Amino acid sequence: MTSEVPAAFRPYLDLPADVRPAGTPDPDTGAVLVTGATGFLGATLADEVLSRWPERTVYCIVRPGAGTADERLRQALIEAELWNEEWRGRLRAVPGDLSQPGAGLAPDDARRLAEEVSLIYHSGAFVNLAFPFDQVQAANVGGTVEMLRLAVTGRPKRLCHISTMSTIDINARDGERLRDPAPLGAFEAMTTGYTKSKWIAELLVEQAAQRGVDVRTVRMGALAGHSRTGVSNPNDYAWLVISACLELGAVPLMRAPTSWLPVDLVAQATIMLGELPTEGYRPYQILPPGQVTYSDVFSWLRRAGYRLPTMGFAQWRERLRQHADGGSRAVQAIASAIPKGGLPGEAQANLHSPETEAILVAHGMNPPRLTEPTFQTYLRTGHRRKEIPAPTTEGFR
Repeated sequence: MTSEVPAAFRPYLDLPADVRPAGTPDPDTGAVLVTGATGFLGATLADEVLSRWPERTVYCIVRPGAGTADERLRQALIEAELWNEEWRGRLRAVPGDLSQPGAGLAPDDARRLAEEVSLIYHSGAFVNLAFPFDQVQAANVGGTVEMLRLAVTGRPKRLCHISTMSTIDINARDGERLRDPAPLGAFEAMTTGYTKSKWIAELLVEQAAQRGVDVRTVRMGALAGHSRTGVSNPNDYAWLVISACLELGAVPLMRAPTSWLPVDLVAQATIMLGELPTEGYRPYQILPPGQVTYSDVFSWLRRAGYRLPTMGFAQWRERLRQHADGGSRAVQAIASAIPKGGLPGEAQANLHSPETEAILVAHGMNPPRLTEPTFQTYLRTGHRRKEIPAPTTEGFR
């Protein structure tokens, strides 16, 4: 597999020799570290960890910026409508930067994390599909190396690495049953700097597992809003498509499936999967047991009270293009990103991951899925937060 990787990327393919286990972790005790906690998924993971283990301290590495690390973390959780004043004593922000050597941690903070943490949820990444590999590798590849290094420094730690379904071989399936775990796809099939970086990061995590480091990988698809708060990721592709449709007053004719799943349900599944004992390394894959299509979502919009005629895709795309100059951020973003032939996934099969689904069920958790009532919650919250307009007719049900 690595022999086919172009020479420019090969220096990143080998895990440093010093990343070797120094003992067996006890992930049920000690503090928990969450990376990426000012992001959409990371904030939800922090919330779920704090709720699941009310006696444990939770550390979050926060990049420098306006205000202190504590202020930036608190503001991110407030914006996600997740902040809880009861967390003040045990939610602790640590200044750092995953793209820097040693994750940019001050020596005292590095020692504290090494000594106190026993479990790491590594969701931090630089997510920008337009950026080349050179601009994302430091955070996404280098940051993963630094978290693996932290996992074997001081107190032994388990690391749960968050990855993406974009790294896999989509053809490794039997009909709609995706191999679980699916192998990594060909490196040449990774079309963005982001997917290239996540492909390499997964490779390094697997190398760590082969050396005996206690690691897990959880792959996931698109993340929808929070099922309780209704807060959506303002940068999510599907949410931007919905916002653009509401602004244009029409939807395109399309049946593309989406792997959209509520972010909190995915976070809960990730935490459960990270707790399980395993014999050997295996990535988990969180996909809907029955995927929702864009056509389903458009029907839900109409039942919520939005009057939205259907247009042929080419006609809808032309309307989108005409509105782009004076349109909202959503219209401009989708107009610049949407392909001429349709939305991504138009020809995809309705894939699911039966092994991960069975593992979740066996441990008392239903596989995450997006339902119409949850989607209605997104619409109500989106309207309250002035992200989308009010319904055209009778209003939200």
